Amino acid sequence: MISIHTPVGKKRRIPLTPLIDVIFILVMFFLLSSTFGIWRPLDVSLGGEEIAGGEDNAEPSTNLAVLVTLKPGPDPANPVLIVNGLRIPVKSLAQELDRLAGAGATSAVLIPDANSDFQQVVRVLDEAKTSQIGRVSLKLD
Repeated sequence: MISIHTPVGKKRRIPLTPLIDVIFILVMFFLLSSTFGIWRPLDVSLGGEEIAGGEDNAEPSTNLAVLVTLKPGPDPANPVLIVNGLRIPVKSLAQELDRLAGAGATSAVLIPDANSDFQQVVRVLDEAKTSQIGRVSLKLD
């Protein structure tokens, strides 16, 4: 009797190199598309609000306000910050606002220069938020 021997094929191994490449590309995609920054809301009141009833019936306010002016400096990382006429560094803004809040100030108005960087404005608003001033308004020209 003649037996026909059926050939047994070799088992082929699955190549892992392309699989590792695909996994590496997916890891890189998810790392680059993720954001690691901390996002938090920043409540800003825009200046220009008028008192209901017009200026004729408005009583003078007894609350003191602080005027904060922001201008771009020679170094983009250090803008020029003027609080009630005094030039101070951005890092000491909260201390100055706390001092003025102790003297009776309840609000502050930030007036940025037209050439000020938006990140600088947010930095100043964030620094002012850490102070004891109850309300910080942004006045845009």
